[in-house]
Order: sequence, then structure tokens, then C-alpha cells
Amino acid sequence: MLIYHPIHDINHCIYRVLRFLEISDHASFSWEQLRLLDFYSLFPHLLKSIAPFPQNLRAYKKIVGRIPDAYEAMTNDKRIFHEMMPIQNTAIHNLIARDLINSEHYADHIVSRTETQLPALLSEKIKLDPIGSEDWYLFLVNELPLVDFNGKKGLKSRTDLMEYRYDG
Repeated sequence: MLIYHPIHDINHCIYRVLRFLEISDHASFSWEQLRLLDFYSLFPHLLKSIAPFPQNLRAYKKIVGRIPDAYEAMTNDKRIFHEMMPIQNTAIHNLIARDLINSEHYADHIVSRTETQLPALLSEKIKLDPIGSEDWYLFLVNELPLVDFNGKKGLKSRTDLMEYRYDG
């Protein structure tokens, strides 16, 4: 049986990265932060498992709580998160090759757009994408990046998807 899931689709990942950068209020993301956001864009119901939920974002907890649980059962979130990395790396390098991601910033592990315009059809598709206007998605791309990322109280620790103990 053939089963498709967007975690294995480089083109879908390219689209997700561009959607983050086009819709978010933020001009750039750290590479690790973007990887985390990408994971949650595919599995938004797992936003409920961020613990403790950031105090300064408690107003969004109801929005996150309304996200329906996924049909598929995930046995190991951390493994899936790490399995996504090769696809995410390939997607970013494709965007750099097309001069849509700033290569100099990426050398410093920052993902930001260049001045290169997206093709009109793609730009229109991103603007009209219904996910881009959903409350949980706007929380994901605009509010969650404001939370400290590193350290014992950072998103790495709260999500338990990345190692945080050795953050400087």
C-alpha cells in the first residue's frame, strides 16, 4: 500500500517554508526555529503538548486546544522530527539555489527571503491558502517565535524535540 505524507515531500516543504516567510510578521527565523515551526505546521495538534505552555501566550492556549487531534497515531514525535531534517535541508538548499533564501544569512543559520520575487502563481497560491489565515497557524508563525528558544525554559525544552542542555 502506498501512503503519502507531506513530511517526505521536498516540494511541499519548499512551499511550507515560503509560506512561513511570506505570511509571518517576522522577516527571518533561526534554522532550528524554522525546523520546529515546520514540524508543528504538519502536526498542529501536537502544539497542545508544549509544556509548560508559555505564560505570556496563555491567551492562545484556547486556540491551540481547539485543534482537532490527528487521525494517524504518532508513536515517536522526536524520531519523526529528526527524520524530517534531510527533506528540510534539501528544500532550503533548493530555495538558496533559486535565490529565494539569503545564502549569506543561512551561513549564520538564519533563514530569510531575498528580494527575488516569487512566481505570480505561487505568490497568489500562498496568499489564498486557507491555512495561512487560521488562528493556530498565525499563532505558530507570529507568536511562538517570540518565545525564548534555547535553555531550560526555551521551546527546545518545552517541546522535548531538540537537545537543550548544552545551549550556551
